[in-house]
Amino acid sequence: MKKKKQKSSLTRLLILDWLVVALACAMAVHSRYLVNQALPLAPLLPLAVFTAAIPFTLLWLRIIKWDGDNGLVAAVFLLCGLGLVTQIRLSGFEHADLRFSSVLPLAIGVLCFLLGATVTGGRRGRWLSSAGWPAYFAALGVIAIMIVFGSGFRGGIYLAGNINPSEAIKPALVLFMASFLAARTREFSETQIGVPAPPLSALLQLTALWIVPMAGTLLIRDLGLLVILNAILILMLFAVQRRSGYLAIGCVGVAAAGYAVQFVSSNARGRFDVWLHPFNDPTGKGYQVLQSLCAMFSGGMWGAGIGRGDPRFVPIASSDFVYAALAEEIGFFGCTLLLCVYAILFVRGFRTAGRIKAPFERILCVGLTSTLAVQTVFNIAGVTKALPMSGITLPLISHGGSSLVVSLLVTGLIAGLSDSRN
Repeated sequence: MKKKKQKSSLTRLLILDWLVVALACAMAVHSRYLVNQALPLAPLLPLAVFTAAIPFTLLWLRIIKWDGDNGLVAAVFLLCGLGLVTQIRLSGFEHADLRFSSVLPLAIGVLCFLLGATVTGGRRGRWLSSAGWPAYFAALGVIAIMIVFGSGFRGGIYLAGNINPSEAIKPALVLFMASFLAARTREFSETQIGVPAPPLSALLQLTALWIVPMAGTLLIRDLGLLVILNAILILMLFAVQRRSGYLAIGCVGVAAAGYAVQFVSSNARGRFDVWLHPFNDPTGKGYQVLQSLCAMFSGGMWGAGIGRGDPRFVPIASSDFVYAALAEEIGFFGCTLLLCVYAILFVRGFRTAGRIKAPFERILCVGLTSTLAVQTVFNIAGVTKALPMSGITLPLISHGGSSLVVSLLVTGLIAGLSDSRN
């Protein structure tokens, strides 16, 4: 009876998600109709894919007898749906743009979400601890491919067609570090006068293994990835035995590294200059930040309405600065609700980790949740000028097939770990 009630609860939540997404899509289409006096048909395909994904997800979760966190799954689908509407809006209702930037990544991403939930649900995720080293070398392989075959674009390194496979590096290294730390929980739990003091051998192993991919991220000029990975590592070290000393030392270390990187990278130095003095070059390097701030300011408290903003004045609005485009149309109140949905996702992810007793799965869940949380904080902080821009996407909402697919895979793994049978 309890399981049946939980399934019906998830069904109601996903139906509510669909209603919100359909309403937002209808508002965007109506705004377009007022301008062109014609109803665009392009949004029907992505909305149909999103609609089909809901019963398919419910059926699959029932087949694998999933018994996890309904609120977490509902938050994921709501964010995906809002991201889909945002891409419909920013694509200009073009069929080709929607097909390749939204429809295919969404369909593949939902399959990856269900794959993740299947892999880690019902205590099936324990075998992943043996996949740590393959994941580590896979991450190094991706970095090597980008170094050898990549080319410079917008201050970063991309493959042909502006493909950026670096998104896959994050979950791969999280999996490796979860396996590495779970096998050494006793060593990394040792303290001296409350200060973490792991044995020198364990510390040297961690440093030697971690410095290689970090050097690789410097070579591919992905400074945002560098900072994010180190922030995730700190949270995973904390998850070993909840030693707050790791958080204190780690925060200082990440801040110091983030500041120091400007002295070894002209790209980072330029971002710091724009962050501190955007008006020094308002039509050049500071243009993007200033335009995003203007867009958010013009949105006011309630926003211009979905489809009634003017995001074309914000460069790269569909990717790095999608939050600014959203803020213009849904306003401060809408952005607050959006952040609440993100908060639900992160809180439930960390709460799931706190409930898990097995060290590997607990640390893995913290690392995966931290991947999404840290990326969200850095993206929004960069757009609002609270921090320098890191060049990273907003999970589940920003344009970019690899970002959406990897984010859905990560959330699927978290959903599987939330299964009460774990």
